[in-house]
Amino acid sequence: MHSNDTLCSQDRLALFGFGLFETLLITEAGPLFVDIHWERMNKGADLLGLNLPDKDQWVKRIQTFITESPKGPFPYALRVTLSGGAPLADLPSQVLLHKRAIPYTLAQTTLGIRLHLLTSPRNEHSPLVSIKSTNYLENVLAKEEAKRNGAEEGLWLNTKGNLSEGTMSNLFFMKDGILHTPSLASGCLPGTRRQLILDLATSLNMPTCEALYPFSTLLTADEIFMTNALMGIMPVRQVDDISFPIAPLGRVNSGMRTLQFAFNQLIKGPTSPLC
Repeated sequence: MHSNDTLCSQDRLALFGFGLFETLLITEAGPLFVDIHWERMNKGADLLGLNLPDKDQWVKRIQTFITESPKGPFPYALRVTLSGGAPLADLPSQVLLHKRAIPYTLAQTTLGIRLHLLTSPRNEHSPLVSIKSTNYLENVLAKEEAKRNGAEEGLWLNTKGNLSEGTMSNLFFMKDGILHTPSLASGCLPGTRRQLILDLATSLNMPTCEALYPFSTLLTADEIFMTNALMGIMPVRQVDDISFPIAPLGRVNSGMRTLQFAFNQLIKGPTSPLC
């Protein structure tokens, strides 16, 4: 592993967007859920033929960066990038770290966000959908389309018209007490929070279902929310011009708020930095 703050012009990350990244949530307790972030990056590295530092080295590098950075304000986002290197020039992959503010607000978590149904499909057959690739232009353009249409996030259907994911988030919805999310076969990214939410629902004895759903299924949902490492559980108040109810914070008969409360407790837990 080579690690510094500069990127060689021959690196495949600079030339082709060839690399991987993870976005970690950093709280006063440290980086959250580092194990599952490393595991996903490791799977991506295997697919791309890249050398990833072992987990202990990877975590130590992150901890050192956090310690040497100006403190707070917490929480904040830390992007960890693994570049593609340049094998022909004998240039190894680099690990790059970048700190930034969290772009989501408490008001959004309380009142919900608006989704825009994107015009282009998610290609569920692409090998890129299973990894967190730095080849992210499609996501950025889709997010900009959503913003132009007055939404905070975009929603992709796949080539068969089934629900897939947001541009930077995974989709969940509640219907008749059952938690639903598109299966990985839909072309959605195997999100770190996606798996945590499914596991959390199981621990709460909440029925779950991963399947292929047409868009019409979403329109009959009782509650909709999105997840990623920075937003946690984000309620959806509107999909284009169709509104959905948002239960108040703490509402006990809301599956989404029940999961949100349990997830926030999980984050605050004493073992959360290394979960």
